[in-house]
Amino acid sequence: MNKTIRRATIKDLIAITQLIAPFIDEFAINDSGRQLFCVSMIEKMLENPEIHYFVYSDHQEMIGVIAYKNPAHLVHFFISKEKQAQGIGRTMWNFILQEVKKSGVSVFTVNSSCNAQPVYERFGFVVKDETIENHGLRYVPMSLNLVNT
Repeated sequence: MNKTIRRATIKDLIAITQLIAPFIDEFAINDSGRQLFCVSMIEKMLENPEIHYFVYSDHQEMIGVIAYKNPAHLVHFFISKEKQAQGIGRTMWNFILQEVKKSGVSVFTVNSSCNAQPVYERFGFVVKDETIENHGLRYVPMSLNLVNT
């Protein structure tokens, strides 16, 4: 089946929300944090011109999502639990990295869930601060130096 990375549209809203749902309790520490991933919040992200939201699908199933906010802050990166460890995350990461590099910025940042920290470290990110709890979420601030990548 043909797999593609494309810009997300409002038609993807429910599929995106459903793909993210199984991961929320890994980093949301209360209802305030969980609400950041509800349908209306994802819709706001899709409509925000500062956020570049992409999906990976095989035209039948949403497999992954990745999004960054200008100029270079990764805000969402989720691969369906059933499709992890198949190179999809690496493919999506390489795609988004090339997108961000076009802007000429030198640092890419992410607030990683504790579970995803090893993945981001494999991509070259380094921890910038201790684990933070803010806005109902628990995360590890990380950054990647884009000079020399």
